[in-house]
Amino acid sequence: MIEACILLRVRPGMDRSVFQTVKKLKQVKDIETVYGAFDLLMKIQVETMENLDAFIFDTIRTIKGVERTTTLITIEPPSENH
Repeated sequence: MIEACILLRVRPGMDRSVFQTVKKLKQVKDIETVYGAFDLLMKIQVETMENLDAFIFDTIRTIKGVERTTTLITIEPPSENH
């Protein structure tokens, strides 16, 4: 299972429509509006890296109003023994 946070920059005036579209996607576990360089923060889960690529390139980046994305793949921190 791949978990990631995806930051979205959205075209001005389209925040609400992008938010409503994205929150309906089954891969999206949480979505929040944020201030700063990005407008939305999504937490997602997919099965494989191939699914992650497809989700970002074929789904998220094709949504009207999405201008830019940055993806942060989450990992378990190394144990203290390593």
